[in-house]
Amino acid sequence: MDGVALMGTINFGLYPEIRDAGSLSSAMAEAANRAGLDLAGVRSQSEVGSGVISTAQVDSSRGKVLVWLDESTRTFFVGVQEGRFVWAEGATDDLAALVAASVAWREGMLVGEFAENFPFMTLTRLAKAREAGDPVPAQWDWLLNSEIFEEERPLVEAAHAEHRLRRLFPNLSHGTLRLSTNLGVQGSREIHITPLDAGRYRVEDTAVSGSSLDAGSLMGAVVAAAEFLDRDPDLE
Repeated sequence: MDGVALMGTINFGLYPEIRDAGSLSSAMAEAANRAGLDLAGVRSQSEVGSGVISTAQVDSSRGKVLVWLDESTRTFFVGVQEGRFVWAEGATDDLAALVAASVAWREGMLVGEFAENFPFMTLTRLAKAREAGDPVPAQWDWLLNSEIFEEERPLVEAAHAEHRLRRLFPNLSHGTLRLSTNLGVQGSREIHITPLDAGRYRVEDTAVSGSSLDAGSLMGAVVAAAEFLDRDPDLE
């Protein structure tokens, strides 16, 4: 009964190899051995009590391959994540294909080849740009050209025209342009430009408490944002 309790609501009749191996990570390791692949080090992603058997994690130099199970259909969900950045996501019912993809990712297969070899995995929008070493231009291009940002286009274009802001990683959130000094990593320094009523804008530097000002025009807001960026927050 204890083993059944640890399984939760997952129907392990759909996953006999996992039930027999005792955990998803063990089943993946056994499948790798049968295929002549090296998946040493695959482990449970999390533990509750004496262990949760339905998740697994494979570490690599490009983050983690995270695997978990659907409860009512035979589906292995897969996410490849490095910090807060997601490289690829997918789902398959084939344990052998899942294992092969995990090994290929850990061994450094290029993202384009990875997507071709494992069609159940979908690359995220910035995966190829991140692999090339500079996702910032690709992110700007998306904000500048995607139809979903048509309303915010003047703000994005004005910020992109300022070379000091163009090197930052941009995001739009509820109308605010957030310019990150570290690729959008949570907690990194950001310059925010937020439209207000009557053509005014608020500019804020998240690295300096209370550092916000209102600008009377879009160009004034861009100038203020660049000046904020030029300041050393450690000296404030």
